Amino acid sequence: MAKAAVGLFLTLVLVSCASVSVEDGTERITQKMPEIIYVADFSTAHSDFEVDRTGKDLAEFKKNLQLMLKTAMATDLTDRLVTAAAVGKGKQSGLKNAWLVRGEFTTVQQGSRLLRSAIGFGAGGTKVETRVEVYDLAQNPDTPFLTFSTTGGSGSEPGAILALSADPLQIAVGGVTGAAHGLSEDTKRTAREVTAEFSDYMFKRGWIPEDQWIQPKHRRGGDVW
Repeated sequence: MAKAAVGLFLTLVLVSCASVSVEDGTERITQKMPEIIYVADFSTAHSDFEVDRTGKDLAEFKKNLQLMLKTAMATDLTDRLVTAAAVGKGKQSGLKNAWLVRGEFTTVQQGSRLLRSAIGFGAGGTKVETRVEVYDLAQNPDTPFLTFSTTGGSGSEPGAILALSADPLQIAVGGVTGAAHGLSEDTKRTAREVTAEFSDYMFKRGWIPEDQWIQPKHRRGGDVW
């Protein structure tokens, strides 16, 4: 009975957890592939934050999350697609062949570090949801030509309690692994999906070869495909 209960629990939590996916927004034609992509801070002004911080600690938490996301995006875009740079609040406009990415966090859930560490497989999971806007600074810097949303959260690694080993060292490592998959990992996953969405836009217009195309995880009607 105990094994059956654990098996049922694992099945339920594995179904409930998910990586980051993309929800379609609007898409318009822009003329050519950018030479550089600038990534600005994502707004937190109207975000739903479910975290264990208030006041100055919450304000610092938001700043760190903004920095993590734009740094992750700039790094991933540069490594996999086109040169990108994280930028401050100053307005970038009138630049040749430059795009600007900005947006907002809509939902941030910290989840439970204890549950992620002890159980894993999505228990105590985190969630980060964003809205993304992309501007062609050379053509129309005030109106985004591409918008979409991202949604998702913590992964499905086992925690310490459910690690499939009787070795105390293996269990300890499993606990650390489960604890590591928090909001910082969510920002990296989000960055990867933003890069994938950009590559899809570019590939459909013949700007990049097929071997550089990254298929985004699109979500429609509750399903990821």
